[in-house]
Amino acid sequence: MADSKHTPSGNYPAHARAQVLDLEAAADRLVAKLPGTRRQTENLAREAGSSVLMMAMEAGDQIQEHSAPGVVSIHVMRGHATIAAEGEAFSLRPGQLALLQPGIRHDVRAETQSVLVLVVSGG
Repeated sequence: MADSKHTPSGNYPAHARAQVLDLEAAADRLVAKLPGTRRQTENLAREAGSSVLMMAMEAGDQIQEHSAPGVVSIHVMRGHATIAAEGEAFSLRPGQLALLQPGIRHDVRAETQSVLVLVVSGG
């Protein structure tokens, strides 16, 4: 089992026993900030070992290969992104999600302007 003592850095909203996240509003905010940049991110929540963040990426932007200590889910809300992991490339469109086990090295490329929701749990 992954060590759950990892503390992410960043500005996260205050702890709450229950939360509702408006993903469309967050996506709109990030896309509005994109002109002139490659990427915008927003930390949406950090609760009980799970981090939720949203990322808007311009077409062609790429996050170089890396890994995370917990289970990673990458959900495409808008656009088209390719996730490369374990020697395979997964082409994801809105409504699709990739799930990666802890420690799996992967990279992410926006094929078109894209908005992704990333969740890292248990890391």
